[in-house]
Amino acid sequence: MSYSIYLEEMEERWIAHVAELWGCYAAAIDRESALAQAPQAIQQHLVWRQVHGDATLHGGPFEVRVAEMQREWIDPTDPANSANAFFAIDVPPLTAEDLDDIRRLLDWNRADLLASVKDLPQSVLEQEVENDWSINTIVLHTGRSERWYLDRLGLAFPFAELNPDPLQRLEQSRTHLLRTLPSLVGIARIVWKDSELWSPRKMVRRALWHERDHMQHIWQFRERLGV
Repeated sequence: MSYSIYLEEMEERWIAHVAELWGCYAAAIDRESALAQAPQAIQQHLVWRQVHGDATLHGGPFEVRVAEMQREWIDPTDPANSANAFFAIDVPPLTAEDLDDIRRLLDWNRADLLASVKDLPQSVLEQEVENDWSINTIVLHTGRSERWYLDRLGLAFPFAELNPDPLQRLEQSRTHLLRTLPSLVGIARIVWKDSELWSPRKMVRRALWHERDHMQHIWQFRERLGV
């Protein structure tokens, strides 16, 4: 089995996205390390899917190949404004088969995220760990970002309606995403938004990656807090 790796530079690190496996990625401080970690990330992703009951994918010998690489673009007139990769794999419309897989992965991601905060006392959830970040602010950010990804395609609910409660915000944004996804199947749509290209596939790719990335963030905070 051969897996295609799409490398992008983002926020002073490199992400290696695995095209054939929604939500599978490796991240490292440099491009070579991210690529080197991709095989392990694939194996871990396949095991994770099997743990959640997916019998359609199996481990075994495989190889990886770099299909595309993009560096982050920084606006020279506004260094705070940057654009992330828009890959060739982001162009095709979503299919009904994609949608079935995406729904499963979103559900499994969310189950893992909720498990990472379950039964933690409010004092722990609100304790600042690093640069104004707490576990609660990570959860709030995750819910806000999922709405933001939908906004790239002009499909978000009003920002003012975001629920201030962390867990309710997660549910609010996810419910809206799941209601919206079926309308995107078969739609060839590419949008230029705030100096960056977006499509339904890119929106889903980023949403799945972002939630898993912040789950790791939560577990890092838990380790530092000793809980």
